[in-house]
Amino acid sequence: MNVVLKRKIEGMVAISLSTLAALFGLFWLVFILGDVLYNGISALNLDLFLNDPAPAGVDGGGLRNAFAGQLLITLFATLIGVPIGVLGGTFLAEYARGKGISKVIGVLSDIMVSVPSIVIGTFVYAILVRPLGHFNGWAGSIALAIIMIPVVLRTTEDMLSMVPWTLREAAFALGAPYYKVIIQVVYRGAASGILTGIILSIARVAGETAPLLFTSFNNAYFSVNMNQPVSSLTVTIFQYAMGPYDSWHTQAWAAAFVITVFVLILTIAGRLIIKWRYK
Repeated sequence: MNVVLKRKIEGMVAISLSTLAALFGLFWLVFILGDVLYNGISALNLDLFLNDPAPAGVDGGGLRNAFAGQLLITLFATLIGVPIGVLGGTFLAEYARGKGISKVIGVLSDIMVSVPSIVIGTFVYAILVRPLGHFNGWAGSIALAIIMIPVVLRTTEDMLSMVPWTLREAAFALGAPYYKVIIQVVYRGAASGILTGIILSIARVAGETAPLLFTSFNNAYFSVNMNQPVSSLTVTIFQYAMGPYDSWHTQAWAAAFVITVFVLILTIAGRLIIKWRYK
């Protein structure tokens, strides 16, 4: 009886500590999001999206150049990183299952996920910026793509591995070739998890600043030329937050709010697409 009572007490203590830890984390999450929403909503206006930055110290202006540059860099990073990550995860889960190369690539992917983003930024700077002699938007996209690839790869591998092998055998019995089995059976079964990994990778790079400081740098003017320095929202937030002007601080809050809403909309849209497409 004492043993049972002791286990109940230990269980209640563990649950209480876990609950307190979760509430502590949620408190700071709500606090940060609430602060961004409160300060960001009050700073929103159409000029922020339609106008380019005003001269330093002058009120007004907007961040049109930063919004356009951020969209371009993130778009090309997604187009580069997501296909490589999905195909790499498919190779590990389907063609290299149980082989030594799968374990090696898996360990390397886990290491890459933990590597500080500034290290990736300096690596891309060394191979794509310094040889060319100038910063450019393509280097920024490639740096973000490198951050995305291991996240998408590991998620894809894990999700495909969870699809029962009996489903593949049933498709093989009907005479379907392996590539069709993967596309029409395995991908459908793992679509929710794969898309979740893609959304997580985009959400992660959407707020990255350090890699862009070494690659695309920034541009005070509107430019969509990826061969030259391109403005980005995250670097602009960093510069404006460190600046001495109140108008810069206000626009930095608004930009932070826009990034937060973008990630939220992206997550909701992804869930709705999965629900509509795969029921």
